[in-house]
Amino acid sequence: MSNQTLLWASFVISWLSVIFLKKEDLKRYMPVALLGALLSTIVIETGITLHWWSTKETVFPFVNMPIFIYGSFLVGILWIFKFSYERFWLFLATNACIDLILIIPLDNWFVRRGILELYNITTLQMFLMSIGHATLLYCYQLWQEGEASPFKRLNVNLSSNVQSAASKPLRDDNEED
Repeated sequence: MSNQTLLWASFVISWLSVIFLKKEDLKRYMPVALLGALLSTIVIETGITLHWWSTKETVFPFVNMPIFIYGSFLVGILWIFKFSYERFWLFLATNACIDLILIIPLDNWFVRRGILELYNITTLQMFLMSIGHATLLYCYQLWQEGEASPFKRLNVNLSSNVQSAASKPLRDDNEED
């Protein structure tokens, strides 16, 4: 099977799995998945610049970007958040297991097939970067849902007495006592 077929199949099959997600879950977790894809794009471009790796085969229209960032990686974030969000240690353990599978055997398989080439980065460095990435995405989702606010944890509602100056009634200066 050609590399192009494998890359496109990973993209299409991943997105077909989204059919099984509830609409509410898709709306809830799509922002964090898109952020994850954006951050991964930045990390991959940075890695190419710093000579950590290079992509040898991509699909049109992506020049330096492996298609799995916008396929299986993005959809994987949706599924991981669906099943493990609000249970941080389960989320972290799930990500660690998946990252180990992706980093050790799958990256080596990509190298052997000529899709990817690794230069100046170790497996441990890639793993730590992936765990940091996952933790950052979890914190973003907490913030997105309002759980990361220190005021929420203290049960302080600061917005109840706040009123903008534009909505306050004007003083009637014409009244003279």
